[in-house]
Amino acid sequence: TMPRKTERKNSDKRDGNKKTPKKENSEFPAEKSGSGDKEKDLYLTQIAYLTDELERYQLQCDDLVRQRKDLLTQRSTLEQENKDTIAYLKRSLLEKEDEVGELSQRLQNQLQASDQERDALQLRHSRERQELQNRIDELIKENTALGKKRFASLEAFQGQKEEMMSSLESLEKQLASQKEEHKDDIHSLEMKALLEKRRLEREMASHAAAMAAEVRLLVDQKVPETTRLALQENTEVKARVGQLSEQVQSLMEENAALRGCKSQLSMDVENLEEMLRETSRTSCVRKKVVEQLTEKCQQLQAEQKDCRQRLEQLQTEHAGALGKMQALRSKFTLPSVQMSHVSLRFTFTLTKAKQQVQLLHIRALILICGTFICKQ
Repeated sequence: TMPRKTERKNSDKRDGNKKTPKKENSEFPAEKSGSGDKEKDLYLTQIAYLTDELERYQLQCDDLVRQRKDLLTQRSTLEQENKDTIAYLKRSLLEKEDEVGELSQRLQNQLQASDQERDALQLRHSRERQELQNRIDELIKENTALGKKRFASLEAFQGQKEEMMSSLESLEKQLASQKEEHKDDIHSLEMKALLEKRRLEREMASHAAAMAAEVRLLVDQKVPETTRLALQENTEVKARVGQLSEQVQSLMEENAALRGCKSQLSMDVENLEEMLRETSRTSCVRKKVVEQLTEKCQQLQAEQKDCRQRLEQLQTEHAGALGKMQALRSKFTLPSVQMSHVSLRFTFTLTKAKQQVQLLHIRALILICGTFICKQ
């Protein structure tokens, strides 16, 4: 169509150019015969001009033809690209539909697996919670019984301590009285021995003087008889001195025995005092152990309360997560990243709850071990 319009315009221009000389000829009819050469030159000039115009328009026409061909080529290229794009989009749409179906199936499988895992975790959690509650009740009962036993043993120990203190005071009084008695006995025995010794010395001196006088009186009459009697009396005196020596030795042995008894009583008093101090230290240690066990029991009760509150909060969060999962189940266009985020958060929450339960188990075992050690 473009070349035809161009040719039509060129023909119109040529007709116009042809008409123009006619008008000029009609306007100047008188000069036609006189100026033929000039008119010929004018025509030739017009023909050259029109030829140039024709060539120029022909070039424009050729250029437009080339542009038309290029546009047609571009059009065909664009149509082909459009077809390729449509085919690619159709394939992409089919792939996306397949991917959506696969993701929907995976979502269903993950939801089923998460439901099964949630049910299993709930069952395990309830079982562990029941076991933990039973264990805590047992520990509370054992702690209560242990506290009662400890208090009873402390009361019994206090009674024994008072009895031992009273017996110690009585022993100290008895020891003091025995010391006084022993001192009096020793003093009286020493005085008796001294008086007996002096009496014997006086008797021996008087007896010796009497014997000397009697010997002097009877020396001439009965020398053999006197000698025999003197020897007999001397033998009796020696026997009497031996008896007195034995009595003095027995008194000294008794004094040594009393001193040994005194030292033994002193050692017994020291042992009783050491036993009393050891018993006091043991009582203080047991009191501290009972206080620590009571404080630990109170701390475990507070931690149990915190764990119960945490479990209630986790159950609330779990219910919220279930609601979110139900909402996600109704929407199959949820991105996999968000699904993995929700699954990771749920797994992290359950793992944290498991760790808290295990930590409470460990603390309960530590308390049991401490109780066992205290019992030993």
